[in-house]
Amino acid sequence: MSAKTIRFDQSKCTACCACAMACMDEKDTDVEQGERALRQVYTEEGCRDGQVSFRFHSDSCLHCRVPACAAACTAGCLYKDAESGLVLYDTAACDGCGQCLNACRMGAISLNRHGKIQKCDGCIERQRVGKIPACVLVCPTGALYLGE
Repeated sequence: MSAKTIRFDQSKCTACCACAMACMDEKDTDVEQGERALRQVYTEEGCRDGQVSFRFHSDSCLHCRVPACAAACTAGCLYKDAESGLVLYDTAACDGCGQCLNACRMGAISLNRHGKIQKCDGCIERQRVGKIPACVLVCPTGALYLGE
């Protein structure tokens, strides 16, 4: 089973945050306990020739072809899944050292309230049963979509 990765079309994003909310709900993220949302939505403001502009972004793990986070993980809990192609993790194996956090160029990895790794897994469990990732499912504009 080759999972599809979540892609982003910036021209369609309105920064509604539906994707981030769906992700937090799907992954039971507890922001009140200090957990960080696995999908971040932010606005970039600019001004050119007197015209103010806004660009919206929706970011999470890019599931790199050669993941620096997995190479940095001394506990071996992060790995590139050969079947799906996604960068996955085994929370039970995580020792909370934080080396992966420093290695990720996207800042897409954080520790949960138990001091264990948390990151986007492409909703692999949903994809394995033929469902669409939660963030893609709720995106009202199609800014998030599945691609190869």
